[in-house]
This record gives sequence, C-alpha cells and structure tokens, in this order.
Amino acid sequence: MINRRKFLKLGAITATGATTLTGAEARAETEKLKQAGQDFSYLSGTKRDAVPTACALCASRCAAVAYLDGGYVVKVEGQPESKRTQGRLCAKGQAGHTQVYDPDRILKPMRRTGKRGDGQWQQISWDDALNELTERLRKLREAGEPEKFMFHHGWISASANALINKVFLPNYGTATIADNSCLGQSARIVAHELTWGNHADNWDFENTGYILNFGSNVMEAHTNHVAMSRRLSHTLTDHNTTLITFDVRLSNTAAKSNVWYQLKPGTDAAIALAMCQVVMQEELYRFQGEQFLEFCQVTPDPNATLAEKVAALQAHLAEYTPEWAEQISGVPAADIRQVAVAFASTNRACIISSRGATAHFNGLDTERAIQMLAALTGNIDNPGGRCIGVALNREN
Repeated sequence: MINRRKFLKLGAITATGATTLTGAEARAETEKLKQAGQDFSYLSGTKRDAVPTACALCASRCAAVAYLDGGYVVKVEGQPESKRTQGRLCAKGQAGHTQVYDPDRILKPMRRTGKRGDGQWQQISWDDALNELTERLRKLREAGEPEKFMFHHGWISASANALINKVFLPNYGTATIADNSCLGQSARIVAHELTWGNHADNWDFENTGYILNFGSNVMEAHTNHVAMSRRLSHTLTDHNTTLITFDVRLSNTAAKSNVWYQLKPGTDAAIALAMCQVVMQEELYRFQGEQFLEFCQVTPDPNATLAEKVAALQAHLAEYTPEWAEQISGVPAADIRQVAVAFASTNRACIISSRGATAHFNGLDTERAIQMLAALTGNIDNPGGRCIGVALNREN
C-alpha cells in the first residue's frame, strides 16, 4: 500500500519536482494508483461485492461496476476494463445508486385523485392499474380513435424500445409517441435518416486533422459524453488537432476550441450552406469529395454523371455566399471562407453537430446542410471523419 512517507514523497514530486523516485518505484506506485474494480468498506474494511452493470441514467449506457455492502448498493464507478470509457463514469452515473433508495421513488402505480396539478395521488395495485388502462385503451380503439392514446417514455433499453415502439403501439394503432428524442434530437435524427437511412454516428477523433463543431458541447453534455470527451481531449492535446466551434454560448467545448465563433441563434444552416458554396465554387470537392459524389443522388436522375452532379450543386449553392451568411449569422464572411477552405483542404476532417444547431426552427434542414458539407469534402465513413454507426435492421 502507499504509506504516509511515500504519499508525501509523491506529493512533493507533483508540487516541486525536486524529489524523484527510482524508475521501478515510480512505476510500482503508478500501477497501485491505477488499480480499480475493487472497493472496501470504510467502516469494517471488508471488501465489497463488485457487480458488473451498465449505467442507465442517459443514452450512453456506460459500462460500470456497482459495489454492494450488506446487500445494498453503496457505490458505482466506471468499468476499468471498458475500452470505450477507459474506466471512467460521469458524476451523474456515480450518483446513480442514490436513485435506488430515493424515498420519493415511485415503486407502485399511482392514481390521481384531485384536479390536475393539485398533487393528490393514491397508490393502487398493479392489477387495478392494468385493468383500468386496458378498459380505457379498449374504449379508444372501439371508438376508432386509437391515435388519441399517447405513450410517453424517456431513455429505455433497445429491447423495450423494440417491444413498445415497434410492436405494441403499431399493433394498437397509434404513432403518438413522446420519447427522449423530443428533447431536441428529433430533427437531427430524422435528417440523418433522410440522408443516410439511419441516425447512429460517431467521429474518428484519433485520426482526424481538423474538427468543425456546430452546437455540440462534447466536453460536457453530448451523448456518449464520457468516452467522446476523453477522446476529443486526447486528440487536442496529443495531436494538436484544430477545433473550430460555432455556438451561441461559450460552452466548455467552445472554451477548449482554437476559435469560437458566436453566431446568432438558429443560423447554423446559413454558415454550413455558405461553406458548401465555397467548396463547390473553388473546386475544393476535387478528389475525396468527387469519389463520394459517385455514391450520392444529387439530381432526380439516379444515373446522372459526376459532371452533372457538380453542375447541379454549384447552381443550387450559388446564392449562399459567405457574404449572405454574414448578414444572417453575424459571423464575418472572411472567417466563414477561411474555415471552409481549411476544413476542405485537410485530408481527414470531421464535423460535430448537436442540439445547439438542430433544436431550432428548420433544424432538420440545418443538419442536412451540415452533412452535405461533410459529404462534399469526402469526410463520410472515412478515417478521421464521420463513422457511420452500426445498427440492426429491425424490419428483418
């Protein structure tokens, strides 16, 4: 174990750098400090039972380890063997065990007894709740109005999502669903489905040379935050990768960027379209973009030649100049053009986007414009670019 003497010695090294351990001693102490996957009771000193699990407090589903003391969950931490999270877990995940024993946690069905908003509830049995729900659903369906039944849920497992959203609700006859995507990701999800056919994605930070960020706070709150923030931090520090952020506010990610552009709210699409215009006007799509355009349907004719696709895109984007975007977004035209050229000229680059760009009016088209920029520069499904996530086709 690390005794008091060695602890003070390590502290002195950190503070002043005046004292040194031998190489073997330093490596041994480092390995001890890195040990994880076990925990001990601070009262009895006995080793707690470690149970592998997954955090369910957000969509990231980070690998975790729960520690039991006397049959009670007393601590949650990251799974040390997880390659994705590198053994880390966010503060929310680490506090997850408090949810299990929260005195206000609802464990049985509750029926409202007063007026809406009065906060008056009565606990009922599961049988009573299921019978009441069954009767109400039966009446709606017999009246020919099943769509009046709305199902609301938050983050749920993939199996529960498939059972509820893909089986139960369609067979009942309603598509009135309020889920987690309604919190600001629905526009982005639909945009990806219209563009690629699915909405799962990721970015190859380790091999990228340039990162363009539209409204995503990866360092603090993006989906898969723990893994993504660490990977982004590593590439910024280890490879000196350029990060440019367009965001309304000075987020943690914007603060870590090489340049932060404060644009007017909801104007990300103008900047993305202007960058696309620069790419096509200055023929920066050549090589990588041209190769990807071979697989894109740009015109109504699926058999259009590459030259016809290029001409159609140039004509479509002609009016969306950086000067036009400056009037809308407040970002100088010269900066928009400079970033567009730098991004398109980098061999491997990627674009991050999230609610800051898409949780607005026309958010769907904003995301499609952002992904068009990635496509025109050939940064789709490539090393250092946007990696298309693997998803099962649930229709088969």
